[in-house]
Amino acid sequence: MDTQWPRYMVFQQEGPDQPMVHNGTVHAPDAELAMLNARDVFVRRPEAVQLWVVLADVIFTQTQEELEKAEPVDQSTSQLVDYYVFGKFTQQAQCRHIGQVQASSPQVAVAAAIATFADKQPLWWWVFPASTVLKNESSESDPMFSAARYKTFKDQAEYPVITMMRELRAKANHKDTENTK
Repeated sequence: MDTQWPRYMVFQQEGPDQPMVHNGTVHAPDAELAMLNARDVFVRRPEAVQLWVVLADVIFTQTQEELEKAEPVDQSTSQLVDYYVFGKFTQQAQCRHIGQVQASSPQVAVAAAIATFADKQPLWWWVFPASTVLKNESSESDPMFSAARYKTFKDQAEYPVITMMRELRAKANHKDTENTK
C-alpha cells in the first residue's frame, strides 16, 4: 500500500517578464498544502512573482518519439477546455510555458499545441487543464513570498562549512606544531 501523499508539480515565475518554468515536485495531501510546501522549498533562491502547483497525475506528456508512433487523435470539438502548454527544449533545461490551447482531451491538446506553436518543436510536450492549477494571484506575491526572502538560514552562504573546516585544521596543525617543539 502506498502511504505517500500525492505528487504535485511546481511551476515558478522568477520575474514579470519571465516564463513559468517547472521547478520540481512536492508531496502534499492537497493543493493548498502543496502550494505552501512549494513556497518553502523553491522560493528561497531565486525569488518568485508567481507559483503554480498541479497534481502530477493530470499532466499529459508526449515526447517526439511517442508522437511519431502515435495514431491520429479524434479532433472532436465537444466540451473544449483550456490547456496550458509547456515544452522541454534540451535535456538539461526545465519545461517552460509556451502558451495555451483549447481542446477536448489531452491528446487533442498536444495536437493543437503542435499546430499552434509549430515554430517551437520541443523534445517533449506537457499539457494540463488550466482548471487543475492552483496559483497565487499577483496581488498575493508580496505576502506569499516576502517571508521566504528574509530567511537567511536557507541561504547556503550562511553555512561556510569549508572555510570553518580549514580554520579547524589550521588550528589543529598549529597545536601539533607547538606540541612537537
